[in-house]
Amino acid sequence: MSPSMLINTVGGATFAKCNAQNQPLFRINAGISCEEALEQASLLMDCVNKLTFLSGIENDNAPMVWASHYLSEMAKAIIDDVTSGLQLAQGGGA
Repeated sequence: MSPSMLINTVGGATFAKCNAQNQPLFRINAGISCEEALEQASLLMDCVNKLTFLSGIENDNAPMVWASHYLSEMAKAIIDDVTSGLQLAQGGGA
């Protein structure tokens, strides 16, 4: 990607909803290059893949299932925010 084509996250995607109002606890930071953000999403999804594999072959797998759930939620937020950054860069708004 050339420097003129650098696209960044917009900082709009959230994850880890909590409390009675279902407020998000975390947000993707704005200004991270989409390339670096997608690399992090890939690493998170690799962890999810390994955890779901292990949870499928072990009996007491509740902790691994919850870890997989939270990691996949983080990866989805990254990908959603990168998508917003791409749309904004293409003139479509976030």
